[in-house]
Amino acid sequence: MSSSTDRMSWIRIACLSVSISIFVQVIWPNVLTFTETQKACDISLLPLLVKRLLSCRGSGRVLSRSKEIGYFVDPFPNEPWSDENGQPVTFNEVSISAPIEHDRKYLESEALAALSAAVSSKKRGNVKRAEVIMRHALNLAPTHPDILTEYGILIETVQKNVVEAEGLYTRALSYNPHHTEALIHHARTMPVVKEIDKEMLKELHEKRNYFHRISRDNAAVRRVMRDSYFMHIYHTVAIEGNTMSLGQTRSLLETKMVVAGKSIIEHNEILGMDAALRFLNQSLVHIGHITLQDILSIHRRVLGFVNPEEAGVFRTTQVFVGKFTPTAPQAIPFEMNELVRWLNDEETLMLDPVEFAAIAHYKLVFIHPFVDGNGRTARLLMNFILMKNGFPPVIIPIESRTDYYLSLNAANGGDLRPFVRFIARHTDATLQTYISAASVCDNQQSVSDCMSHSVPKISVQTIMSESERARIDGAVVTGRQIQ
Repeated sequence: MSSSTDRMSWIRIACLSVSISIFVQVIWPNVLTFTETQKACDISLLPLLVKRLLSCRGSGRVLSRSKEIGYFVDPFPNEPWSDENGQPVTFNEVSISAPIEHDRKYLESEALAALSAAVSSKKRGNVKRAEVIMRHALNLAPTHPDILTEYGILIETVQKNVVEAEGLYTRALSYNPHHTEALIHHARTMPVVKEIDKEMLKELHEKRNYFHRISRDNAAVRRVMRDSYFMHIYHTVAIEGNTMSLGQTRSLLETKMVVAGKSIIEHNEILGMDAALRFLNQSLVHIGHITLQDILSIHRRVLGFVNPEEAGVFRTTQVFVGKFTPTAPQAIPFEMNELVRWLNDEETLMLDPVEFAAIAHYKLVFIHPFVDGNGRTARLLMNFILMKNGFPPVIIPIESRTDYYLSLNAANGGDLRPFVRFIARHTDATLQTYISAASVCDNQQSVSDCMSHSVPKISVQTIMSESERARIDGAVVTGRQIQ
């Protein structure tokens, strides 16, 4: 009898354990799910102890919506909030521009206060303090015509930089065409700046003519020409973010051996530029007018090793370059045909070659017709025009990358002259390299030694400092902006 009783006790314990286990593992999670889906926590007659066991929250609002998860592929269901009675809960719309406008007004008022302080400091003869305060005012309100005009006056009278001052007056008028003081100073400085630009281009032509008198059999010049080829490829891919050094670039091109620690893309970018530059040097420079197929052929070589499917093909998607939005993809064929028409137009061909090359470069970058390789193709197009007019291929060094992008940004704002001056300055530097090679490089071992003797004749003082423009525009150039 005793053993029978013990057996029954163990059976009861086992059944109880199994029941508890089933309840905890199966029934209780379903109860929790039920309470969520059926809003059990909102039932007023449910005992408080049960609500605590169910971990109910005290909020009277619940979000009524589908449980499907879209992961941003499709829009989330747009259903209103509802209160405990099932009535929709609405909120007053808040204008997101309100705080922005408030901050803008605050910054503008602070900038005008700084402008007033700068003018006062200038009147007291403290010019350095006035310039520092004026720059601060420009950082706060870079588009305010009063500040731009006053800073232009300061630059013109103190630094004697009429080119930069005229650029500031022009920018002021772009924001307020009827600004009286800016109109007066712009009308006064414009003829002076035109004469400076004209003289700059005249000096370039004189230097080009001197370059043509140098014998191509000169050993030093031939060495510089060969070294410049590698430097051109190195700098143009480095501007786009390639991390290969000049020595590594030259080693890859001469030996076709892989450089350890560098990506396949970086290798292929260099090989693509090599193919494009050889094509330009051996083929296009000897033909007549450039065609759309010529531009596509250049790009096909630039990008052929990196992305063969996109090489020589117009993009079909919209791209964005910083704050700049290039041409829509459906308009690219028309815009490119217009560019080719402009390149071969008689009036265009009457432009100064340096100005012509710089504008052509900008126009192609502005259209941005390709997914990648736009900047490299634009620089090759620019050099094609320069080579057709007797100039050597221009090298834009990686050290000038920031100034390069800032002058392009200025062109986006409507003033192409800073970019033309930028190209002119580097055209002059390239010419000076060859001229110096003929006179002082006979005993030098490398082009870098020759470059140390290269002092551009065009004064940098007559060209607006691009670092100053960076402070004015508040621009920050990072990453690959022109691909």
